Amino acid sequence: MTYRVLKPFKAKTGEKVVEFKEGQVIKLPEQSAQKLIGAGKIEPQISYELAERMAIMDENCEPDQVKPYITNFGVLVIPYNSPAKYHYWKPGGQSICATLKELGRCDLIEKYTHPDYFNGN
Repeated sequence: MTYRVLKPFKAKTGEKVVEFKEGQVIKLPEQSAQKLIGAGKIEPQISYELAERMAIMDENCEPDQVKPYITNFGVLVIPYNSPAKYHYWKPGGQSICATLKELGRCDLIEKYTHPDYFNGN
């Protein structure tokens, strides 16, 4: 997972001591990161790709419903049996933003890409 450094610190990696600077983005195994999160030295970094994964797959879809659609509540639904181009979670699938544009719902793009939406704020 990816993390952002909040406070500068040094860590031993193998035989080297590496210095991490405030604002730096680093990749660490989750187990290693937990101690640093607890110490207030790093926080999870929400990537664009991760924030974009707010679509609901297979929500009450009819068997014939294979194309993505927007619910009355403004939720993007991508049926699992939809064409592969809509499968953003697989290599080669288009982004959620591209699907929203295709559906004529550019007004929802910020909802699916904004970090505050992902954090539930």
